[in-house]
Amino acid sequence: MREKFRRFMIGRYGTDGLNQFLSILSLVLILLALLTKNSFLTLLGLIPLVLCYYRSLSRNISKRTEENYQFYSIKDRISNKFKGLQDQWANRKLYHYYRCPQCRQKLRVPRGRGRIQISCPRCGTQFIRKS
Repeated sequence: MREKFRRFMIGRYGTDGLNQFLSILSLVLILLALLTKNSFLTLLGLIPLVLCYYRSLSRNISKRTEENYQFYSIKDRISNKFKGLQDQWANRKLYHYYRCPQCRQKLRVPRGRGRIQISCPRCGTQFIRKS
């Protein structure tokens, strides 16, 4: 039986990070549907599951690889945003964070210096803020 499955999967994509995410999302939605007795959530939970199986059994490996790459780029962008916020929260007693009014660049200024003139390194705009 294992050998038959192995032969069946030859040339097919298999599983990756996006498939794992879709499986977990499906599981969470179906569990929520069971707890709330909402049939719409059941249907919503089956969609990622069907998509996961479709991707696993697909023979278009280059397309599935590109989808996985896009998933990881979005995931990395979101995790980097939260990491930046986590670092900002950890350093809140040492630094103030301001945005440049011209280019919206985030600037870090040490606390306890009074009113200071801040220069944006990206666009050169100068503005005064309390540190």
